[in-house]
Amino acid sequence: MTPVVEVRGLRKVYAIEGGEDVVALRGVDLTIDPGEFVAVMGPSGSGKSTFMHIVGLLDRPTAGTYRFAGHEVSSLDADALADLRSRALGFVFQAYNLLPRTTAMENVELPMIYAGVPADKRRRAALEALDAVGLGRYAHHQPNQLSGGQQQRVAIARSIVNQPQLILADEPTGALDTASSEDVMALFGRLNVERGMTVMVVTHEADVAAHARRMVMFRDGNIVSDEPVREKALV
Repeated sequence: MTPVVEVRGLRKVYAIEGGEDVVALRGVDLTIDPGEFVAVMGPSGSGKSTFMHIVGLLDRPTAGTYRFAGHEVSSLDADALADLRSRALGFVFQAYNLLPRTTAMENVELPMIYAGVPADKRRRAALEALDAVGLGRYAHHQPNQLSGGQQQRVAIARSIVNQPQLILADEPTGALDTASSEDVMALFGRLNVERGMTVMVVTHEADVAAHARRMVMFRDGNIVSDEPVREKALV
C-alpha cells in the first residue's frame, strides 16, 4: 500500500530579519496510509500548523523529503504544486471561506471550475456532495441563510467534490458551538468509514481529536507521541 503522506527528516526554519531563526519543525518523520483518520494536536508554536501547510503543499520544507501518494513533491515548482493541490487535496478551514453572494451549490462547484469540469457535471457532482453532508435541500441557499454548522458542512462538501486523496481540516470546529462541532466531526468520521476518505484534522482540542482513529502530538517542532484513539471514540 502506497502511503498518501510520507515525510522523512522534515525541517522548517523561518529566517527572521534582525533576529534568531525560528525552527518550526525539527526532523519530523510521519506516514499516513490511505483510509486513515488522523488528528494532529499540539499547543501553539508546536509545529502542527507548519506541518499542515507543508502537507497541504502551501509551504515548502527547509530540509527533508515529502512523498505524496508515492511521488516526491518537495522540489515541484509553484504551478505543479497548485495543480496537485486542486486535483488531490481538499481543504476545510475554521472560517468556512465561502463566497457570500453565491449559493451553497455554487460554492461547492468552485474546485471543479478551476479543474475545468463542464457545467452539467459540476452541478450533478455538487448536488451529490451536498447530499453526502446532509444539505441537498439547501443547495440554493446563500451562506447567510445557513447556520455556522451548515456553512461548515458546505465547506466539507466543497472539499470532497473532486474526490481528493486527502482531506485537510485546520481547526474545523473552532468557530462552532459544541453541538455543531460534534456533528461536523461525526461527519468526518462517516466520510472516513463509509467512503474510505483519508482525513487529517489539525486541532488543539482533545474532544475534537477523539473522533479520529489516530492521534499525533506535536511539541517544540517534534512528534512526541503517535497513538491510536481508543475504540469508543469512534461511536
